[in-house]
Amino acid sequence: MNRRRWLIPLAIGIIFLGGIIYWGYHQFTVRKQLEIALTNKYYRSFYDTLSNIQNVEVLLSKLLVAQAPQLDSQILMEIWQRANAAQTNLNQLPLPDISLSRTAKFLTQVGDYAYSLAKKVSLGQEKNAQEWETLQKLYKKASTLNVDLQDIERQIASGKLHLSELSRQTGRVLQRKETGLASRNFQQVEEHMKGMPTLIYDGPFSDHLEKSQPKGLTGSKITVDQARKKALGFIDRRYAQENYAVERVSISKGKIRAYNVEIASRLPNFQERVTVAVSETGGHVLWYANARNVGPEKLTLRQAREKAQQFLIRRGYTNLVPTYHEQGGGLAVFNFAATQNGVLLYPDQIKLTVALDNGQILGLEATGYLMTHHRRDLPQPRLTAAQARKKLSPHLKNVTGGHLALIPVGADKEKLVYEFRGELDKDTFLVYINALDGKEEQVLRLVRNTEGVLTL
Repeated sequence: MNRRRWLIPLAIGIIFLGGIIYWGYHQFTVRKQLEIALTNKYYRSFYDTLSNIQNVEVLLSKLLVAQAPQLDSQILMEIWQRANAAQTNLNQLPLPDISLSRTAKFLTQVGDYAYSLAKKVSLGQEKNAQEWETLQKLYKKASTLNVDLQDIERQIASGKLHLSELSRQTGRVLQRKETGLASRNFQQVEEHMKGMPTLIYDGPFSDHLEKSQPKGLTGSKITVDQARKKALGFIDRRYAQENYAVERVSISKGKIRAYNVEIASRLPNFQERVTVAVSETGGHVLWYANARNVGPEKLTLRQAREKAQQFLIRRGYTNLVPTYHEQGGGLAVFNFAATQNGVLLYPDQIKLTVALDNGQILGLEATGYLMTHHRRDLPQPRLTAAQARKKLSPHLKNVTGGHLALIPVGADKEKLVYEFRGELDKDTFLVYINALDGKEEQVLRLVRNTEGVLTL
């Protein structure tokens, strides 16, 4: 009887221990599969980046010898598309914004400059000598970027470099020479992007706009302690505020001078690392990023959008409405645009990243919003929505919309338009008709894929 008394608890203990071991192994296996899938996504993003930048280099070289405006227009539009695609792919890599900021700016400006020039040559005008020299400088920079990326590709192929290291220690691993990421890798890419040609043109990313002052900043200068409190109170936390601690505060001297506040959770089993940029003037949050791992998806896109909208409302952003979204890797990214008197202000947008495992807001980007947001003196429309609709192509079917919007056009310019949505065969388009003179200002195509809704 005594033997049975201790055998039964022992058996129960063994069964319980076995269950814990099985559960732990299952969790380890699931996590390992997720890590493999995420790493494969990083490799795909890198190779897509490399392919698109190679195409940009080739197209720029063709542009240097092409002369006919019609051919120039075709090449320029393809450069615009390839540069935008390359930047999208680059943003998928687990690197902090500051690691490849010059590279990202280069791709943005190449695409935007090509688009601006395409509009000119589409009118039959040939590129002038100054524009040709600018294109030649951009070609040389694209060639340098290509060489550096191909060097990284060779190291990946030989097994000397693993992109999975980036996902484990985003940013920090770049500073450790003993790892596979040597100084001739991503840091060298960024180093070689110094000395980019100055681009002054009729576009929203022209260098002369770098000197523009942020229009959305209000309030007086804040202290370091105030920045700490602002950051801790702003982020979307899974636990009580006392479970988070500020580890470090540094100064960022970008377009908007800010405090970079680094926050870590104190709970050992639920580690989170968050970086928050708080403007020195007024204590506005420019951006923040939470680097925690994301589990299996449990929320629908609608639920995630509701989480994002409620987060903005609680932070005082009551005049924002959702526009477009992207989805992938267990995350949903939503764009929200400001409104004024019912007019949608497309220049004033905030981007939110939502984790689809629990709805936590893992990222916010509001720098562009703070640069442009202010109360406009909007003109009165001279056309009604019905009159503007008559300006649309008769080939468009199932036309809807007709609400007023403000869109950016050219360098630091905005126009009041009516936005319409229409269909042609299986494709959906957004068409913007000037509310003052009826001119067709812009046509965008909506692209729906597994990653969301994008405009091209």
